[in-house]
Amino acid sequence: RDMELTKAPKGYKPFYMSHLARHGSRWHAAESSYSFPLGILEAANKSGELTALGKQLYKDVQRLATDANNRYGELSPLGFEQHQSMAERMVENYPEIFHKKCHIDCKSTTVPRCIHSMASAVREISRRVPTASIRMESSDKNEYLKAYAGLNNVKQVARPLSDSLQRAYLPCPEKFLKRIFTTEQKIDSKEFMYTIFMLNAILGSTPLEGINNLEYAFTEDELAAIWRASNIRRYALTGPSKVFGHAIVEGIYPFVKVFIDQADNAIATGCEQASLRFAHDVTVIPFAAILGIKSCNIVTDDWEQVSHHWRINEVTPMGANIQMVFYRSKHSDEILVKILHNEREQILDSKVATPVKSVFYRWSDIRNHLLSQIK
Repeated sequence: RDMELTKAPKGYKPFYMSHLARHGSRWHAAESSYSFPLGILEAANKSGELTALGKQLYKDVQRLATDANNRYGELSPLGFEQHQSMAERMVENYPEIFHKKCHIDCKSTTVPRCIHSMASAVREISRRVPTASIRMESSDKNEYLKAYAGLNNVKQVARPLSDSLQRAYLPCPEKFLKRIFTTEQKIDSKEFMYTIFMLNAILGSTPLEGINNLEYAFTEDELAAIWRASNIRRYALTGPSKVFGHAIVEGIYPFVKVFIDQADNAIATGCEQASLRFAHDVTVIPFAAILGIKSCNIVTDDWEQVSHHWRINEVTPMGANIQMVFYRSKHSDEILVKILHNEREQILDSKVATPVKSVFYRWSDIRNHLLSQIK
């Protein structure tokens, strides 16, 4: 992404980066995301109950399912490219950090798509800084990177509520079905419509030659309404909502402690120039909220308002990332930081801290805020 970075206050230079990223683009994790809609279309095709549009949709879904076979949840070529290009920009934007003698610590969860995201980033950094000392680790010891604890504590009640909210906000599928089938179908019509929508969404992560999208099956109003329903579900299940948000955010506490400890060590010893971590959306979502990133920290139980303030595709797209860049000056003991969300500089919620200048904050203020949140 080509964007101008704000110049640091006079005398300050970057010396350390703390980075958290979601894995890059992937295929759908569950086989049923493909087999459920394909089975319905296949049966209707055999019985001659598909419209011309339905036949085209059947062919496209068939190709998508074939392409995804035995790749469920795996990093796609685009996912590799995302982390490669992100690493390229890190090195280009912060040469003071990624210098010839830099030491970089990289950790990922044990999920293959996270391991491969880490490998892609490390390969690019190694290509550009061959003398860099890079340590990689994917281990169950890094379980804090998954941040599932908060979700697991409430999912027995959060999942039914989030699912019911999605069904309530999904549009009536009657017109959608009539564009695809010539006769009435005895199927879960809302679930079928939603899975086709999600196949269209995943095409952005797993491009397939000859299929630009599946939007031809929907009206613009349907696409907007289904996105809204899906967004509300994701917020209720994984976001900082007034209903379950406290429990969800608690799941990030172990990570926050490690984040602070590594930063303190880098400041005190200078032994590490970058800490790069590769995880999941359920890690990025609560960390963005606890940091006070404005587009990510809305707390509400007014489901009608959610999508005006909190959008899942902006909070945690594939390859989503949060970077905290640390700056120091020879003329001051004060460490400054700036926070980037998806590589864009952020002005935090005023309740978190007041910037010293522009997008730069005192690390002591951010540190104190984070500690206050996890007590």
